[in-house]
Amino acid sequence: MRLRTAVVILSVLLAGCAHHGLRVNGDTVTLTLRAPHAGTVQFASSLDGFEPHPAVLTGGSVWEVSVPAGSQFSYFYLVDGEVYVPECAFSETDGFGSRDCIYVPGM
Repeated sequence: MRLRTAVVILSVLLAGCAHHGLRVNGDTVTLTLRAPHAGTVQFASSLDGFEPHPAVLTGGSVWEVSVPAGSQFSYFYLVDGEVYVPECAFSETDGFGSRDCIYVPGM
């Protein structure tokens, strides 16, 4: 019974967490963030000095932004104004005590 309760609690907690993905289509990479409770999501990257750009809510709780896929860049999200760095394949420290994700073309 305890195990079942723990599994249910864990499932509820994970359902509220953000999930991140990306897909490359030609010369564009589209990054997605599932953020069920977000009111706004912005995307910031080293492509333009980490200027925040609004992500588009595409359905349900999935936010999306597309950028050029030709070169490596660092990035993070702002979810309701708070920095959010998802789990990602490649990351680096950002010099401010946190980390940024890194997009590497072809990886």
